[in-house]
Amino acid sequence: MCVTAIVTLAITLIFRTSFTTNFAQGVISAFGAYVASFVITKWEFPVLIAIPVSMIVSMGVAILVDVGLFRRGRYVNALSKQIITMGLISIVTGLTPVIFGEVEQYMINSIVKDNFTIDVPGDVDISVTYNALVCVAITAVIIPLIFILLRYSKWGLSVRATASNEYIAGMMGINTHVVTAVSWGLAGALGALAAYMRASEVKVVTTYFMTDYQVSAFLAGILGGFSTFHGPVICALLIPLAENLVMAIFNILGLSELTRWSKVIIYAIALVIIFAKPQGIFGKKIEKKV
Repeated sequence: MCVTAIVTLAITLIFRTSFTTNFAQGVISAFGAYVASFVITKWEFPVLIAIPVSMIVSMGVAILVDVGLFRRGRYVNALSKQIITMGLISIVTGLTPVIFGEVEQYMINSIVKDNFTIDVPGDVDISVTYNALVCVAITAVIIPLIFILLRYSKWGLSVRATASNEYIAGMMGINTHVVTAVSWGLAGALGALAAYMRASEVKVVTTYFMTDYQVSAFLAGILGGFSTFHGPVICALLIPLAENLVMAIFNILGLSELTRWSKVIIYAIALVIIFAKPQGIFGKKIEKKV
């Protein structure tokens, strides 16, 4: 849930400032996890240094994408921009094994080791890792912090102005080039952080291991409404909760064999909601004068 929320926020930042869905967010995030695992294994960096290093590298990659590609095709249509990001998937996935080789030789360390057990009624023990709690704490700090900056800082005002109308924002003196570059860089850094949070739990990194979270982030964005910053993030938190609720209901009813359909049921419910409200739950209709 935490990983999905962070990835969703990263994708929303890019969508709102560059007006495109970044299909390459997953592979750029995975690239950051490769960087972290590389510096841990080869250079023996501690995790608390490796993660910021991976975030900085992913930030640089994302900014390079914006400056080198999107800035040159700044006012092309949305479909062309999406095709560019799809091409980036092939480029990043092709370069990653060339740069890092086989990932099996690298270490994926937990941010914090050890776990504890919670006793619940019914002779069932729940094991919780301290690493998971740290990931929750990181998410609980970073996401509100970014929303505070979006609401009250000069950077946030520039982002909201660019998201509202890039042409007018530029005419009012806002450097929209800097706004989009910073948004891409922040999205890259957030993606790398989310990727390592995930890798620290599953102990594996592949070029496509963040794809499922990217798909869930797109669903959350559409369901919440890409016309807002908060809507997609709220839905990114609600979707996993709803899925777990459906699984719990099936287990209570003695239909545990149906739990594997929980994701399908949630996606079907989301589809119905989108049909009923195409702009998203929190989205607003945008009317333009012609």
